[in-house]
Amino acid sequence: MPTARFPRLVRSLLTAALLASTLLTTVAAPASADGGASFVAMANEHRADAGKGPVALSAAIEQISIERAVQISRDGGWNHDFDYIKRRFRDFGICWNSFGEIIAMNQTGSIDTFGQQWMDSPGHKAIMLSEQFPFTHAGGSRHQAGSKWYAAMVFVQLCGVPEPAPPAPTIAGFTDISTSAFVDDIVWLVDAGVTNGCSDSRFCPRQSVLREQMASFLARAQGLPPTSTDYFGDDGSSIHEPDINRIAAARVTEGCGPARYCPRQTITRAEMASFLARALALPSTGRDYFADDEDSMHEDAINRLAAAGITTGCTTTSFCPLNVVTREQMAAFLHRALD
Repeated sequence: MPTARFPRLVRSLLTAALLASTLLTTVAAPASADGGASFVAMANEHRADAGKGPVALSAAIEQISIERAVQISRDGGWNHDFDYIKRRFRDFGICWNSFGEIIAMNQTGSIDTFGQQWMDSPGHKAIMLSEQFPFTHAGGSRHQAGSKWYAAMVFVQLCGVPEPAPPAPTIAGFTDISTSAFVDDIVWLVDAGVTNGCSDSRFCPRQSVLREQMASFLARAQGLPPTSTDYFGDDGSSIHEPDINRIAAARVTEGCGPARYCPRQTITRAEMASFLARALALPSTGRDYFADDEDSMHEDAINRLAAAGITTGCTTTSFCPLNVVTREQMAAFLHRALD
């Protein structure tokens, strides 16, 4: 919920807030950040979609968010503690005009899911989109306790900092790709009819690619024909099921286990290499390009991708096989592979 130095506004804005009755103690040792930059990137995607300028990530505000995520996981409740946040502002020497906090819980830990929860809540949405105050900076974190994940974001309008400028004009119909290093690849992907984005106006460039989404990317990119065979038993609720069956019929995938495709699992760089190597029927190579994939069952596919010039790795000697592939990265892989 938001708060500010202006008493009349505070009274009206806090009527819906759940205020904590006790002041929680400061976390004794700094907690490790989990997803801070990703939380702010997620928020900025929603802000861009609403025509709002981006907030900047603040290390100090992120630390406060880390502490708050730990605190609400410890409470197991939904209490805001504005006094605690103000005290931590003083500790960090932060001069502020207004601030707001949003908190949530889910069982997946997905940052995008937290974002959607907040967008579905009018009060939280108002804070994330700066509908009451022109917030300039933010921080966020998540913390796991048992089977549940707890997340907190703090948005702040710092003294003397101008309101963020509106986002750049849309590119290829998207409001969230102007700052992507892969903008040309994304535009190519859209022009090729491989994707329409994650919504009518957003591409979600930093969102992880799921196995079901990978199937649709490849089926559309290669124009694979439909099939009446149902290859897997765990994709019946997926909107991508027809494309999953298409790539199975084309022998691009054998699934993740007997009669299973695991549609909601994310794609790693190593798995992506095998998908592309099979889809493109890339030839074998005797060269070993990277030093960090020796234990990977996908090493041969990784080398085939490198030999074809589709990847140069994450460094000159590493492929980072276990890193998850984002949508913008997938756009670059497909552009190099198919254009």
